[in-house]
Amino acid sequence: MKKKCVESSKSNGRNINDVLGYELLVKIFIALNVVELATVSTVCKTWCEVRCDPKIWHKLDLTALCYKPIYMPRMIGSMNPGESGEKISKVLRGVLNQSQEHIRCFVFNFYAYLRDEYLLLVAQRTPNLKRLVLPAICLLSKEAIEHAMSLWGGLESITITRMINHNDMFPAIGKYCKRITELKFTSGFEMAHARALIEHTPNLKFLSIQSIIVNFRALCNILENLKHLEIANMCHSLIMEKHERANKIVIYTFSELEHHLPVEHYRKVLFCVSRKCVICKNKMGEDFLTKKLAI
Repeated sequence: MKKKCVESSKSNGRNINDVLGYELLVKIFIALNVVELATVSTVCKTWCEVRCDPKIWHKLDLTALCYKPIYMPRMIGSMNPGESGEKISKVLRGVLNQSQEHIRCFVFNFYAYLRDEYLLLVAQRTPNLKRLVLPAICLLSKEAIEHAMSLWGGLESITITRMINHNDMFPAIGKYCKRITELKFTSGFEMAHARALIEHTPNLKFLSIQSIIVNFRALCNILENLKHLEIANMCHSLIMEKHERANKIVIYTFSELEHHLPVEHYRKVLFCVSRKCVICKNKMGEDFLTKKLAI
């Protein structure tokens, strides 16, 4: 009887070690890029099983494609037709097949040239996606955008880039992605964007328009009309207003917003303390931090 107890104890010890080893491998694999994940499964059966763990595929970030062995130059639009596009398409198919629809966050390589085939490839294999980050250049048809958004009905957050057809994107989001509550712009924020958000994303709670040029009237428009908006992140942004009649552009400092916005709207704006922010100083200069400039 005693001998059996000893053997049972040893067996349990091995099981605990196996569990600890599995969890350790999961943590290591989470730190790997998509190319490295595609190769670890060839090491052994255990590694192949660990690679399929849902926690590893929660987020798929394609910025790793800037590095070896799949090299993409740090140039906007580098995912172009030809050999590089075919190679990346092959990697995408392999990685997306391995993910087994576990991906919740998908980040396109910023320098990629996104076309219909890549967007639809990702959309078809990520039906449970919650967050999407688009690249710098998107040459997408209306049909592809609508099809992709119809497959991403559970989407909650999206990053919109400057090189995308907003006239097709926002109506598709409004039609299919009713759960969108977070949106980030990496392009200039104009009145047309504000009108599109008010019409197609009325439930928006968080809007990031940081480190870009923001039209003052567009900002006022969303703060007044997006009733569920809780935060508008404007850190490091340049707030401008163009006066057509006077033929001049007025640049507002963050401190001046308090005097130009109603109190309830001003409280929704998140901005850096300009006098201390190194990024703002580098972008705008010391004069901008202390006075309003008129051009």
